[in-house]
Amino acid sequence: MDDTPRLLFLTDRSERHQRIALRNAPPGVEVQMRRRPAPDELDALLPTVDILVTERNQPVTAAMVAQAERLKLIVRLGSLTHDIAVAEARARGIAVSAQPVSGCIYVAEHVVMMILAVLKRLGRSLHAAPAAGHGREARRTDEDTFAYNWLGYSDLRGLHSKTITILGMGEIGVETARRLRAFAPATVLYHKRMPYPEAVERELGVTHADRDACLARADVLVSLLPYAPETDRSLGADAFARMKPGAALVHAGSGSVIDEAALLDALRAGHLSGAALDTYEWEPLPPGHPLAEYAKAPDANLLLTPHTAGAAEPGAYAGDFDEVTRFLRGEPLRHPAA
Repeated sequence: MDDTPRLLFLTDRSERHQRIALRNAPPGVEVQMRRRPAPDELDALLPTVDILVTERNQPVTAAMVAQAERLKLIVRLGSLTHDIAVAEARARGIAVSAQPVSGCIYVAEHVVMMILAVLKRLGRSLHAAPAAGHGREARRTDEDTFAYNWLGYSDLRGLHSKTITILGMGEIGVETARRLRAFAPATVLYHKRMPYPEAVERELGVTHADRDACLARADVLVSLLPYAPETDRSLGADAFARMKPGAALVHAGSGSVIDEAALLDALRAGHLSGAALDTYEWEPLPPGHPLAEYAKAPDANLLLTPHTAGAAEPGAYAGDFDEVTRFLRGEPLRHPAA
C-alpha cells in the first residue's frame, strides 16, 4: 500500500499564488490544491487525505472531520480557529495547528505605519526638516531651549481616539486589528459579508458594521479588499463622498479596487486629508502617472509605496508547510490550537 502522505490545501489564492506556494511543498508529500471546491468534489477528496491545510473562508466542519477517515493533521494558515471543529478533531486524535501567516503580518505592520504616516503628514515633515526653510535663528537646545513645531503645523493627528474602519477583514485585517489595539483608537469597525463571532470580535477589539457606516464614520478607512468583479474600482467618487471631510484612506488591498482618478479629485478638493497606497491599477506605476505626479508635492499627503507592504527578508514566504514538516518529522507543533 502506498504510504505517501496526501495533503489537501484549501485556498482562496489565485493560480499564480498557488504555484508559488507549491514550490515550497515538502518532498515526498502529494499535494492537491483546490480553490473553493464544489461540495461533491470536497466530499470525494476528504476520505483520501492525511493532512488538511486551510486558509480564510475555508471552514473545517464536524461533518468534514467525520468524512476524513485518514486525517491526522489540520493546519489553519492564520490565527483564528473559530470555524474549525477543534473538539471533534481532538476526539479523533487529529492534531490542529493555527499557524500565523508571516506575509499577512508584514502587510499589517505596513498598514499601521501608513496610517500613522498619513495622520502625521510624514511626507511633508520629511521634506521640510532637511530643507530648513524656516528663516529663524537656530539655538543650541537644552531642557528649556527648543523650537517645538518650528513650522507651525496645526493639522497633525494621531491614532489615539480615532475611528478606524476596515473593508476586507481577512487574515491581514485580523492582524491589523491586533496591532491597532495598542494605539487605543476610539473604535475599530469592520465590514465582512459573514461577520466574526462575538468572541472573536472581543478578542480583536473590533465591531462589525455595514459598508456605509464604515465609510461614513471613518477617520481612517483601511482598504484590504481583494480584487473581484464586484470590487473593481468599488472605492470611487460615491464612496469618497460618503466619507466625512478630513478622513484619510490607506489601501493595501488588491490593485484596481481604487478609482484612482476619483481619489485624486477627493484629495485635490480637500475632502480627503490624505491617502497612502501600496497597490495600483497599473503596476509598476508608469512614468508620469497622475498619482505619482501629485505625490511629488510635499503638501499633497499622498504616500505611495511600490507594492512592498508584504516585503520581508528572503525566505519569509516559504513557511506555509512549516507545521506540516514538523508533524512529519515527529516534532511538536509550534502553534497548536488553543
